[in-house]
Amino acid sequence: MNVHFDKPVLKDIFLTVKKGEFVSIVGKSGVGKSTLLHVLAGIHKGDGSLRTPSKVGFAFQNHSLFPWMTVNENLSFGLDEYQDNEVQEWVKLLELEGKENHYPMQLSGGQQQRVALGRALATNPALLLLDEPFSSLDTHTRQRMQEWMMDFIQKIDTTTVLVTHDVEEAILLSDRVLVMKDGTLEKEFVVPFARPRNADIRYSEPFQKLKKEIFASY
Repeated sequence: MNVHFDKPVLKDIFLTVKKGEFVSIVGKSGVGKSTLLHVLAGIHKGDGSLRTPSKVGFAFQNHSLFPWMTVNENLSFGLDEYQDNEVQEWVKLLELEGKENHYPMQLSGGQQQRVALGRALATNPALLLLDEPFSSLDTHTRQRMQEWMMDFIQKIDTTTVLVTHDVEEAILLSDRVLVMKDGTLEKEFVVPFARPRNADIRYSEPFQKLKKEIFASY
């Protein structure tokens, strides 16, 4: 896969993601990570062969919720038919009980991002694309969201591709971490830690060793 604008942005991209797998893409700013997600989502086109599911969910850096809609209304947006029991299942899964009739401005940053993830998943996509969904959160909230996401992954079992600058986040959440340099996927790291994972694994020696290896490959 190659993608060109005024100059080549992605080149010689070969990427296979297995069903139910969680893959993260890390790398410096401007190397093409978000562009690759946009190609997978069908927003941008490239040269080469691309096979993606027909139903793809996308969660952005900012929550992109409709400010005039409640939590329930945002979660149900895009559904063919509103079904209250289905929406309430998502409210429970997202740990937002009691917030169903709140508007985005009444929610914390972490709650807003959970609604955004739920909205992307409510249509039951075969592939979920995450473009730095926690980057706008403060450090404490971001760590809490990472821990919540670790548990959430076990419940949804959805094929997921995450773009992030946070190597620690990538290791915590992923089955594989791919390093992108100059528009190409340069290196792959298999995350050896079994699921379910405890967030405290980030302090272990094997975790820190893998983190250093990934950073060194930038």
